[in-house]
Amino acid sequence: MHQPNNKPWRAGLIISIGLIACIAGYFGLLNYYSFDISSDDALYFQRALSHFSVLEFSPHFPGYPGFVWLERLIHVINSHPNSNVILSFLSAITLTISVFMYCYQRMKIKSFALFAVLLFLLQGNIAELALNGLSDASALWFFSLYLLLTRFHLPLGSGPLLKTKLHRVLQSLLPRQTFSAIISGLLLAACLATRPSYLPLVACAMLLELFYHRQRRQGYQRLGWQIFSITLVGVICAFYVFMQDGWAYIEEGQRFTQGHFTIWGNTTSTTDSRLSQWLTTLTNTYSTLGVILLTSILAIGLYLPRTRGLSILVCCWFAWIIRGQNPENIRHLAVFSLLLPIICAQLIEHVYQTQRMRPALYILSCILLVTLGYHSIKQFTQQRNAPVLQATQFFKTMDKQQMIISNYNIDNLRNNLPQHVILDRHYQSSSNYQAQQQGYWRLSSNRLNNESIVKQFKGRFLGERSLYLYYFDPNHLNITANIALSRQTDIMITILNRNAYFPTKML
Repeated sequence: MHQPNNKPWRAGLIISIGLIACIAGYFGLLNYYSFDISSDDALYFQRALSHFSVLEFSPHFPGYPGFVWLERLIHVINSHPNSNVILSFLSAITLTISVFMYCYQRMKIKSFALFAVLLFLLQGNIAELALNGLSDASALWFFSLYLLLTRFHLPLGSGPLLKTKLHRVLQSLLPRQTFSAIISGLLLAACLATRPSYLPLVACAMLLELFYHRQRRQGYQRLGWQIFSITLVGVICAFYVFMQDGWAYIEEGQRFTQGHFTIWGNTTSTTDSRLSQWLTTLTNTYSTLGVILLTSILAIGLYLPRTRGLSILVCCWFAWIIRGQNPENIRHLAVFSLLLPIICAQLIEHVYQTQRMRPALYILSCILLVTLGYHSIKQFTQQRNAPVLQATQFFKTMDKQQMIISNYNIDNLRNNLPQHVILDRHYQSSSNYQAQQQGYWRLSSNRLNNESIVKQFKGRFLGERSLYLYYFDPNHLNITANIALSRQTDIMITILNRNAYFPTKML
C-alpha cells in the first residue's frame, strides 16, 4: 500500500485531491449555517470594525489589535457586516492546511497527513471555532506557522518553507539563524497580538525551543531575537491602544482581570472542582472513549522523542486552562484541536514501521475516527441561525414592549431588540425590582428546575449554548418572597417551641 512509487507526483496529486475534498466537504457543509453574531464577545469585535475602544467594549480588554486589523482587512475585501465571523471561518480553513503541511513536511509516509486532517476535522469544536467570530482560530493559525518553521528536535531554519526568494534577499543582510529567529518571533508576536491569552502557550514553546537547541549559546541568541520581535510588536499594539483610550485603559485592565478570575471569566453553574469541570468539558467534546484514547496517545507521545515537544505543549496548556479559563467554553480546547491530530498521526506512522503492529493500528485508527466522527456529527442540528438570533426573531413578532431578563448575550439582545426592555440576570436585585410591576420573559442558558419551558432555541453545533425561554406573571416574585418568608417564620416558631420544651440552662 505504501510501497515506493516510481511516479511520486501521482501520489502527491492524489493526496492533494484528498485534502481539497476534505476541506471542501466539511467547510462546504458549514456554509449551510448563517454567519451570525452568536455571542457578546463577537458583537464587541463587530463594533471594533468601525470604532476601536476597549473602554466602550469594542472589543473588550485587552483589545486584540491584531485580530481587529485582520478583521478590517477582510472587510475591505468583503463587505459582509460580520467580518469577524468571515475571518474565523477562513482561519479555520487555513488551520486545516497548516495541520496537513506540518505532517506532510515531517513524515516519510505522506498519506498519514490526510489522517491528521480527518482527525482534525472530526473533532467536535471545529465548527464552533469556525463560526464563533472570535480570535481563537486566527491566533492559532499564526502559532501553527511558527510550528511549521520550528523543529523541537532539529535546529530552526532547515525547513523548505524558509527557502524562498525573500529569504535569499534578507539572508545577505542578516545571518541565517538571526533571520529565522526574527521571523519566528514575529509569528509569535502576531499570535499574541491576535489573542494575548495565548501567552502561556507562546512562553512554553520558546522555552522548549531553547531546551531542544543543539548549541545553547545560539539558543539564547535566538531567544533574545524572538523576545525582541515580540516586544517590538507589543509596543506598536500598546501605542495603538493608548492612542484610543489613554491611561484609563490601565484601570479597565485591572477591573477586567479581577473580574475574569473572580466573577465571570472562569465561573460555572456547578460547585465541582475546576479539574472535574474540565474533565466533563473534555468528555462532552471528545466523548468518554475519545478522551481515553487521546489521553493514552498523549502519554505515549511524551515518551517518544519526535512527539515529546508537542505533547509537553498540550500538558502545559491544560495546566493553564484549569487555572485561568472557563470550562463552559470549549473553544479554549483549540490548542488541543491543533496539536492532538499531529501527535496522533506521527505516533501512528512510528508504530506503522513495525509489521506485526499494523492490524492493531488499523483497528485503533478506525475506532478513533468513528468515535470522534459520530460524537461530532450527532451534535449538529438543522437550525441555520444562532440561538440568540432565533430568540430575536421570536420577540420581533411582538408589537407590545416586553421585559426580558437574561443571563447570557445581554448586549446582543439589547442591540437586536431596542424596542424591548432587556435586564441582566446577574444583577438580581435590580432586575427583580423592575419585574415586580409586570410579567416578564426569562431567557436562560441553563434549564430551570420545576419550570415549564415556553420555547427552546437550540444551538447549531457543539459549543454553541442553547437558550431556554420561560414566562413569569407579575405575582411570581411576590409569591416567591412570601414562600421564603413563611418558611423563615415556620423555622422561628419551631425553634421557639423547642426552647419552650427544653429551656436553656441559666448560668
